[in-house]
Amino acid sequence: MDTNAALKTRLDATCREALGLVPRPNQWLAAQALVEGRLAELATGEGKTLALALAAALLALRGRSVHLLTANDYLATRDARQLHGWYARLGLRVAAVSAEHTAAERAAAYRADVVYVSARELVFDSLRDQVAGRSAWSASARDARLSAHARALTQTPDDDAAATVSAFDAALIDEADSILLDEAVMPLVLARHGEAGERLSQLGTALDLAARLQPGRDFELQPVARDAALTPAGAQRLDTLCTGLARLWRHRLHREELVRLALVATHLLQPQRDYLVRHGQLRLIDPVTGRIATGRMWSNGLHELVCLKEGCPPPPPTESAARTTYSHFLRRYRLIGGTSATLHDQRHELHRLYGLRVTRIPPHAPPRRERGPNRWFADEAARDRAVVERALALARLGRPVLIGTDGVPQSLQLVAAFEAAFAAGAAPMPLQCLDARQDALEATLISEAGQPGRITVATRMAGRGVDIRLHPRAAQAGGLHVLNCQDNPARRLDEQLFGRCARQGDPGSVEHWRVGAPRSLYTVSALGAWRDVAWRLRQRAREARAADERRRLRLGDDLVRQRLDRLAPGD
Repeated sequence: MDTNAALKTRLDATCREALGLVPRPNQWLAAQALVEGRLAELATGEGKTLALALAAALLALRGRSVHLLTANDYLATRDARQLHGWYARLGLRVAAVSAEHTAAERAAAYRADVVYVSARELVFDSLRDQVAGRSAWSASARDARLSAHARALTQTPDDDAAATVSAFDAALIDEADSILLDEAVMPLVLARHGEAGERLSQLGTALDLAARLQPGRDFELQPVARDAALTPAGAQRLDTLCTGLARLWRHRLHREELVRLALVATHLLQPQRDYLVRHGQLRLIDPVTGRIATGRMWSNGLHELVCLKEGCPPPPPTESAARTTYSHFLRRYRLIGGTSATLHDQRHELHRLYGLRVTRIPPHAPPRRERGPNRWFADEAARDRAVVERALALARLGRPVLIGTDGVPQSLQLVAAFEAAFAAGAAPMPLQCLDARQDALEATLISEAGQPGRITVATRMAGRGVDIRLHPRAAQAGGLHVLNCQDNPARRLDEQLFGRCARQGDPGSVEHWRVGAPRSLYTVSALGAWRDVAWRLRQRAREARAADERRRLRLGDDLVRQRLDRLAPGD
C-alpha cells in the first residue's frame, strides 16, 4: 500500500481504541483500491463503512480534502456520528451535511477534512454556488467566462461570499453503483421561483370542476398509469360546466388537460401512500425507496393541485436555473473511488461512463447464507397469505424476518394481511413497517429488526447500507430470514436485499417469492422452472434499457455542454 507501516499501525490502534475494531486484511485491500482511484467490490457485511473511513483518513492525513458520498442523509449522518471519535483521535475534523442544515452550517461543514454528505445534497449545493457565481470549480475558460458574465448581469461583486462547497479534491462513494448507475438516469435540476400569474386560480377552478364529475359515467381512472380519462359523456358535461367561465376554459384541450390532472390529484394520489403532509407542507414519498423525496415535486401543476386539495400553501412556480448529471459533476474531482457489494457485473459500463475500474475484494470468511428455492404465486393476494404464514412460523422459532416489498402500497397491503391474520386468531408477533412514514424512527426500527421473533416489512429503505445486528438468541435460532417480494429492475437490487442477512459470519437465509407471469414475461414462463429463466431474461432486458438510457443521457449532456462552449460570451 502507498503508505508506511507506522501509519497503518497508527490507524489500526485508533480503530481498536475508538471503535473496538481491528481492520481486516480485505478492508485494507479495499482502502488501497479507493486511495488509488478504483472501485472496490466488497461483499455485504464485510465492513465497507470502515474501509471507506480508512481510505478517507489516509487521504486526509496527506492533506487531501475528502468528500464521502452516501446514498441518503440517514447514512451520512449515521456514519459521521459513529466515526467522529475515531477521526478526532487522528487529529482530523469530520462533519456531515444533510437537508436540515442551514447555508451557514453547510459552509462550515464543507471545510472539515472529511465530509459525509449525500450525493444529491452535494450536487445541489454546488449548483447553488454556480448560480450565485461563487463556484470553487470551473471546468474550462468557458465556465469562468459564464460565471463572470452572470455576475455582471446580476451586479454581484467578485468578492462575494465564499463558495459553500470549498474544494473538489477526492470523492469516495459509498454504494457506488446506486449513485453512479441507479441515480444517473435523472438530470439534476436546480429550480428558482418564477411568476405565479393566474395559474393557481385556474388550478382551483379545475378542482371544482373535477368534483362535479361522476366516476364511471364522466371519467375512468387508470391507477397503474396514474392517469384519468374523460368519457364522451364527461367531455360533454365539462363543456356545459365551463359555460360562462373565462375564455381560457372554452379551449377544449386546455380544460380537459387541467381537469384530468385534477382528477388524478383527487382520486389517485393518496396521503400516507404517495405523499405526507408535514408542518403544513407537502412531502412526496419515493414509490421505490419509500423515503421522503426531499426537494422533489410533481410537474405540470399536479403538485399544486394536491396542495390545494390538502389545504397546504402551494409552492411558488419554478423555472430551471441550473442542471447537471452525476457523470458530469464527478469529473470535477481529481480522484474518485467507491465501493459496493454489486459492482462487478456493471464493470464495463462503469469504465465506459466514468473511466473507473473495478477490483473484487475476497470476503474474510465463507458466507453462511442459505438460499431457498424461488416460489411462484397466481396473484399478490395468494402470495401475501403465504408470506404471513411463512413469516409467523419462522418468528415463532425465534428468528427475525425481513420482508422486502416494491413500495409503500405493497407494504401497507402486506401489513393489512398480517393484521387480518391476527384478527382471525393467529398468535400476534412483533410487527413493524419501515417506510417514509417512520423515517424519523428509522434507526430505532432497524436496531429492533434483529430481535428474536421480530417481523419487519420494509420498502427498499431496508436495502443499501442497513446493518441489522442480530440478538444472540436470534443467531442461535438460525439468524435473519429475508423474504424478497420485490420485482426489481436489476439483479443488483435483489442481491442488496439478500445482503441484509448472514453478515460478518452470522447465519441467515433468503427466499424470493414472485407473482405469476406479468404480461411482459415470456409465454414460456408457464412451464415450471422456465419461469425463473424467463424472469431473469426480462430483468436483463430492463437492465439493458437502463444502461442505454444512461448512455444517451451522458451523450446528451456532452452535446449540450459542447454547444455552450460555442455560445459562451467572449472575454
